[in-house]
Amino acid sequence: MTSNFSVARVVLVVVAAACVALVIAALLVVSLRPAPQAHAENTPEGVVQRYLMAFESEDLPAMRGFVLQGESRMPCNPEPYATQPLEVRLLSSTVGTADATVLTRFDTADARFLPWPDLSSYEDAFELRKVNGTWLIDRMPWQVGLCTAEEMGY
Repeated sequence: MTSNFSVARVVLVVVAAACVALVIAALLVVSLRPAPQAHAENTPEGVVQRYLMAFESEDLPAMRGFVLQGESRMPCNPEPYATQPLEVRLLSSTVGTADATVLTRFDTADARFLPWPDLSSYEDAFELRKVNGTWLIDRMPWQVGLCTAEEMGY
């Protein structure tokens, strides 16, 4: 005869094993995800990608190097980058001879936990101009932006 206690123990062990398996599967999915494609430095996509890497590491001098009139720009947000962490993906680009637009998708940190992640995701674009053979960002989304003193209202 089997008691209710031993049946409950078996069910508990099965549930615990299933939870462990789910955690391992989730870690595998995240760790095996392909790295974002590295774009060439002299392309609009490469400039945006490197600007975003500088933004993530809070390297203001590097950020200014990718921006048109960068030396006169400062962080748009008066607070140090204490905004919600963002994951940015480059979606597409339209490149002309002297200007380009790079469309990006921003996913906020809470998008991972929502049943409809699109509620915390949005698209925005970087606009670039070619100056003396170099692509520079002319306009960027406000979440990752540098602004001139005039744009800040100074």
